[in-house]
Amino acid sequence: MATGMGGEPEAVTPAQAAYAALLRFARAEMFHPGELMGSERALAERLGIGRAVLRQAIDRMESEGTVRRVLGRSGGVFFNDGRIQRHLNTVEGVPQMVLHQGRSIATRVLRADMGLPQPDERRNLQLGGGDAVLRIQRLRLVDGVSWSLDLSVLPAARFPGLLSHPLTGSLYHLLTSEYGLELDRADETVEAVPATEHQSEVLGVAPGSALLEIRRLAWDLQGAPVEYAHDFFRADRTRVHMQKYGTNWKRTVRLGRE
Repeated sequence: MATGMGGEPEAVTPAQAAYAALLRFARAEMFHPGELMGSERALAERLGIGRAVLRQAIDRMESEGTVRRVLGRSGGVFFNDGRIQRHLNTVEGVPQMVLHQGRSIATRVLRADMGLPQPDERRNLQLGGGDAVLRIQRLRLVDGVSWSLDLSVLPAARFPGLLSHPLTGSLYHLLTSEYGLELDRADETVEAVPATEHQSEVLGVAPGSALLEIRRLAWDLQGAPVEYAHDFFRADRTRVHMQKYGTNWKRTVRLGRE
């Protein structure tokens, strides 16, 4: 306990008491990074603390990186270790995924051009030998720090004029709003790999640093492949999250599209 100049114990402020209570609660419940601790209202009731005072404690813990607060219907106070969750059970665009976690995201376009497909691109996108593809490579930064290096390859004939649009936002949102694309599903494979010299230079990490490599193939509602992607995420900033559903396939499809 802190003491004053006369040796007397200093009074603990309500905000300090709330901070200590919230820390004790987090430790006692053994929350894992990314786990919801509760809404402000629920936490205030659980700890017997006024919401105004609780907010001061949450502000302090948020500034320390111990929790993060997310607004909205699916929001609340989440235990935190600074990593960004990369969800595998949704075809939601990456910017929305990050913004829902209360983080800021910026995108730098490193490459945007048209060319002939490589063998794996032609095979996965089911293209003919003379069909062209669009390649869009982007660097993602979350809270001003590099997070991922993303490459999307798309059939050029399906998305004419795409490269003339701004490409720093959600690519899926752009394809939906401008080209009427309706995504149905995506297959993703995750593998841990060391950063190459080029990747380390772009991401600002040491050569050989751990990356999470994600290969993705996305289809529209008609069953046509529309994107073949190859992304690299910094492992020190990323947590992969996935939900599994039961054997009720109708419920699974409904939840996957909500």
